[in-house]
Amino acid sequence: MNRPELSIIIPYFNSGSFIERTLKLARQQINVDFEIIVVDDGSDKRNKEKLSNYLDQIDLLLTQENKGQGAARNTGIAKAKGEFILNWDADDYFESDFCKKAIQVIKNDNNVKLVTSIGNRTDGKNYSERIIPAGGTLNNFLFDNQAFGSALFRKLDWRTVDGYDETQELRGFEDWEFYIRLLKEGGIAYVLHECLFTYFRHSESTTSKIKDTRYNKRLYIYKKHQELYKSNFSSLMEDTFKRLEGERKSRSKIIEGIDFRVGRFILKPIRLIKSLFN
Repeated sequence: MNRPELSIIIPYFNSGSFIERTLKLARQQINVDFEIIVVDDGSDKRNKEKLSNYLDQIDLLLTQENKGQGAARNTGIAKAKGEFILNWDADDYFESDFCKKAIQVIKNDNNVKLVTSIGNRTDGKNYSERIIPAGGTLNNFLFDNQAFGSALFRKLDWRTVDGYDETQELRGFEDWEFYIRLLKEGGIAYVLHECLFTYFRHSESTTSKIKDTRYNKRLYIYKKHQELYKSNFSSLMEDTFKRLEGERKSRSKIIEGIDFRVGRFILKPIRLIKSLFN
């Protein structure tokens, strides 16, 4: 086999429901020589058995104990032969011409460090929303991730910034932190202005699981890159108070909502009776 131009890295953790579709669509990428590397990140026995049914569609299968998505990506990328890397989460998918278009962009401009696209976020049933990442320079990424976690970049750049941070405390935000380091010395994240990516959000997705710990993860990033945020202190304060105001408005909306008011009305006599015995 000739040395592939692209390595597609698929972290796999109990993703048996999606892997058949993922591998099928990965194999449909056009006009690019690629290899597919799957990293089994400590899946249970049932999901390992499901994965074993598709070994003929996988160029390299790596297994490890569960260490998280960032560690799984690092494991796969370290073994990758391609000049370019495409992270492909097992429950998401790209259109067949994404790789061709993304590689053309990154080859033609050394200033491009990362290529993403417009995406469709869906639960696969009733919900669907078009997401347009901002991309851009480091300044765009200071306070929010502006690219999807499944994206294309050079293996050399991954090596230069020491890969993904595997700290457990950061799980779910490792993409954003990696992009900050990727862009810290210059360059841009390029957005293909076509909908070439579909992102599934469900109860088992990483985004759903980290909702209650997102501020701790944000704090980890701020502390890790404190010199960067010190030099952008004014913007940091503006962003912080903007988020606090957003939280206040969300709480007010809940309190003023009909469900909250009905619940308060129903509980009022119970509270009254309880107060008589205190």
